[in-house]
Amino acid sequence: MFQHITVLFSFVFAIAMTHLLSCASKLILARDRVRFSGLHALWMLNALMLLLINWLSLFLVETVKHWSVGEIMVQLGWAIPQYFTCSLISMPVGDEEVIDMRAFYERQRPVLFSAFAVTYAMSMVANFADRNNLEGWKPGDWIGAGGRLGKPALAAMDCGLVCACAPNLVSHL
Repeated sequence: MFQHITVLFSFVFAIAMTHLLSCASKLILARDRVRFSGLHALWMLNALMLLLINWLSLFLVETVKHWSVGEIMVQLGWAIPQYFTCSLISMPVGDEEVIDMRAFYERQRPVLFSAFAVTYAMSMVANFADRNNLEGWKPGDWIGAGGRLGKPALAAMDCGLVCACAPNLVSHL
């Protein structure tokens, strides 16, 4: 079952990464019409780092002792919000005269933060749900493991949250 789940996750993660990289490419190509926002770019980088770290953490799925429909739903419960985190932060780039990243970020900020929060919350739920279903783990190991997000992803999210909560400090971005 591990192979089936990792193939499914690979599709979800590949599409999510495509959203981010495609958006970045379009913004670079339209750079003469773009009003750049460092804050939005930071959140795009956060989404990419979160995606890569979660992709690396898929090795934990190999240690699942028992697969069931519930277990598959638990695993999808953190992967699907991860996709939405990446797709929602990727702004559409069209033929408009000016592409305003700052205005997009300000308008979409509640949705973006909600997507990040749901990803984080579902990762915690999955860590808790799998606490006794990972081979080689003692009952309390799930608490300090960092789980599907890991400590680097949490540091990236903290950095992004500081920038989001203190926009005056990063207004020059």
